[in-house]
Amino acid sequence: MARIVTDDAIRDTLSMREVVKTMRMACREQAHGSLYAPPRWSLDVPDGSLVLTAGAAMGVGTMGFRAYETLGRGPGHQGLVAVWNAEAGYFDGCIVGNRVGLLRTAGLNGVAAGALAREDARTLAVLGTGPQARQGARAVCAVRDIDTVRVFSPTSDHRETFAERMPEKLDLPAEAVTAHDDPEPVVRGADVVYVATDSEEPVLEADWLDAGTHVHTLGPKWADGHELPREVFDRTDVVATDSLDQVAAYEDEGGFVVDDWDERVVELGPLVVEGVERDPEALTVFCSVGLAGTEVVLGDRYLRELEREGN
Repeated sequence: MARIVTDDAIRDTLSMREVVKTMRMACREQAHGSLYAPPRWSLDVPDGSLVLTAGAAMGVGTMGFRAYETLGRGPGHQGLVAVWNAEAGYFDGCIVGNRVGLLRTAGLNGVAAGALAREDARTLAVLGTGPQARQGARAVCAVRDIDTVRVFSPTSDHRETFAERMPEKLDLPAEAVTAHDDPEPVVRGADVVYVATDSEEPVLEADWLDAGTHVHTLGPKWADGHELPREVFDRTDVVATDSLDQVAAYEDEGGFVVDDWDERVVELGPLVVEGVERDPEALTVFCSVGLAGTEVVLGDRYLRELEREGN
């Protein structure tokens, strides 16, 4: 029987390690050609957009879509993930809220950190304090033995709240998470740098990054507006993304931050399956753009888990 559930119903159903594991499975489907994931589509209206992403993971036997709107900010916004059985065609159900979309992004970034960050990475720098930054920090800590987290936000209350509340979420001592009023000491010496802002101007300088650092960028990546400076990409050994099809769609909206992306940027799925050779002294960057279908895979996993638990 199809079910309709909300974020509250799935909140404690999967650990972050399980979310990352589910997204790693989706990346393997991508590498093997059994994940069908076209770029997202939007219906534009005067005050925002209705955005749709659809996908099918045939190895998992699921298909569906995610729909969400961009009509301003603040509380009250909800999206939904609808899931069908891709073999029998029946409707499994849907999840109303924003948690699946948020966690699939964090999970994919966790997969990327597992593939690209050095195994001895211990220090995480986080630029941004919103939901993407918080869940992303959890995902990195799920795949690497992080023992130090430094956070920057231009808003003092936000960075202090992050430092107070995140140790419990990250399973770290309180003193392991510190807030700073300047991004430079946050970034310098970090093994992994997680950038999740809405800034269209660079929020760090390339020479702050040590050799061998792995960087995530979740915010703007347009040719004329980007949170990472272009100089970072000039220093990279590997630039990866979750969806080359979605990167290609940037060309219709002004272009991607990496000019020669079609020659330089590689997809995460094959890296997961084949592994990656990287210069330990070079930078690696993961450009998170959104891999359609992964929210359906995660939504399917949540629905199956709820059914298993009898909820």
